[in-house]
Amino acid sequence: MEIERKFAVEPGFALPSLVDAGRDVGVAAVGTPETFTQEAVYYDSEDLRLARAKITLRRRTGGTDDGWHLKLPAGTGAREEIHRALDAGEPDERGVANCAPPADLLDIVFLVLRGARVSPVARLVTTRTATRLLDAAGAGLVEIVDDHVHAQTLGEQTVLTQWREVEVELLDAAVAGPAGTAAKAGGEAVSGKAAANGKAAANGKVVGTGKAVADGKAAAGGKAAGDGKATAGAKSGATDKTAAAAGGKATASGKAAGGKGSTLGKAAAPGKTAADAGKASAGKTSGGKATDAKATERRAAKGADAGPDGAQAGPVGTRLLDAVEAVLRAAGASDAPHGSKLAHLLSLAHTAPPEPAAEPAERPRRPGRGDTAGEVLRAYLAEQVAALLAVDPRVRMDEPDAVHKMRVATRRMRSTLRTFAALFPADLVAHLDVELGDLAGALSGARDSEVQLAYFDSRLAALPSDLVRGPIEESLSGHLSAGMAAGRDTALAALRGERYLVLVVDLAELSRAPLSARARRPAATELPRLVREADRRFARKVATAAATPAGHDRDELLHSARKQAKRLRYAGEALTPIFGADARTLAKLSGEAQELLGTHQDATVAAGLLRSWGVAAQQAGDATAFTYGLLLGLEELRARTAERDFFDAWPALSAPEHRRWLKV
Repeated sequence: MEIERKFAVEPGFALPSLVDAGRDVGVAAVGTPETFTQEAVYYDSEDLRLARAKITLRRRTGGTDDGWHLKLPAGTGAREEIHRALDAGEPDERGVANCAPPADLLDIVFLVLRGARVSPVARLVTTRTATRLLDAAGAGLVEIVDDHVHAQTLGEQTVLTQWREVEVELLDAAVAGPAGTAAKAGGEAVSGKAAANGKAAANGKVVGTGKAVADGKAAAGGKAAGDGKATAGAKSGATDKTAAAAGGKATASGKAAGGKGSTLGKAAAPGKTAADAGKASAGKTSGGKATDAKATERRAAKGADAGPDGAQAGPVGTRLLDAVEAVLRAAGASDAPHGSKLAHLLSLAHTAPPEPAAEPAERPRRPGRGDTAGEVLRAYLAEQVAALLAVDPRVRMDEPDAVHKMRVATRRMRSTLRTFAALFPADLVAHLDVELGDLAGALSGARDSEVQLAYFDSRLAALPSDLVRGPIEESLSGHLSAGMAAGRDTALAALRGERYLVLVVDLAELSRAPLSARARRPAATELPRLVREADRRFARKVATAAATPAGHDRDELLHSARKQAKRLRYAGEALTPIFGADARTLAKLSGEAQELLGTHQDATVAAGLLRSWGVAAQQAGDATAFTYGLLLGLEELRARTAERDFFDAWPALSAPEHRRWLKV
């Protein structure tokens, strides 16, 4: 995670003494300045889709971090940086302009590029003087860099320009210290699968790398087909439509699409967001002088130095930045006009519109009882679309739980459109139902195999050693690891396809889609009627299952009831802003029913797999057949136990007193 502040300075600016900056927050010494030259070539589409989404992709040499850098916006004053090392033969005799960006980095921004090719758009040569503020142990807390930039645009027209700027960046010791929280998001390390402490440190900077390995390379996002160029958008019809996506933006409201997920009997932890965007410091520095009032006000309004989902620099980190900022402003520094060097160059060259002025972030308006039914549902669906777009690059980077979050957002949208289908045009509901269903199916394989592998590992660990026969662990891992790999390939193929790009645009247009006459009725009366219909369908499915003898047919009916319980739960969540505790209670009860029925379904699926593997092991004369048979018996018992527990709980779960609010 890169947390920094940028300042514009005049050509004759003299960097002031930093000896006293941050003394009260751990700064013990000022390091020796180091000067070096860096060359960076920036890549983007012809119409600058990455730049417009505040994303930069560059190839940089010189200094201490040679390689490819992909920077993603991560809140005010913060960017997530993903680094890849340069190939040994790069560049070849054709020069830097012919170097191809790593395929996995292009895959991460696939949704922003929407099929467009990337090529060099700018070249910057920067003479950098870097000075670090150190703690008592000599670790870097803050780095102040004084950059003299010579830049040129590349392409049909060449614009040459130069400027000077100063950047102040928190380093690893400040971010990861006891009071720092910037590298955390909801208690998890920002960088996918990384080093033991959850951070991938690179030259003192905390860098999110997807999967961090020794040489800085990772297989995150897999490989793009062929030469790494996206194929979507090449066909007629879809290109114009996908290009209309909202600027390739994939920001979310900051809410994770967690919720409960059935994991072979254990509900996954509900998705949690990180802490809300924090407030800037009180505007005072170590010397007691107030920082620039407007800058402080802007940071307070937007959530100063925030990372993904509101993760921040923490009080110590913010005070360090404030202290250095006060010294720089006293010497004549002012706010940088743009968030990146590339954006500054493109603005000077009139190649791209200047970035909008900083505005306080507005929270989406919370729906109320006075709104129409359509307005309430549109707001809920917009949250799920934002959640899907936000997690898209995380799925490509193979971050933990990312597939689960995307699948939950997909299922919530599909379920909501089914339950409240009467509010939307029938052809739109039918179209999105198919597309969302296929996407959820493509995401299921990898997640299901991952959960099953973890579950079977725990089952084996609980068995007495004399009941574990043959290489059962290796056998189970072989079956399920293959499923995980195949599932991930299927998921990535779906996310790289043209259908997915069109779906994203269709979902973005939901907020403007025409609504039915019923959607224009008051939410307080219309929505409970539709939820009551969904509740009745659930009760009918349960009654049918109860009247069916135990066995395969009842298992199928209970599986159908489970899906209806999930729809009812999502409906309760969607109506909570309007009906409060009543809707929350319905969602809670439906979630409990879903969990019990999910345990039954998970055990039923697991039993089918174990039966197949056990028969194959027996036919091969493998000793694992015994343990497979034992596990099969345990899963059949688990299925019957969950079935019994559900029917025992059903009178309480379906109690009329929890549904009186639906009778309007």
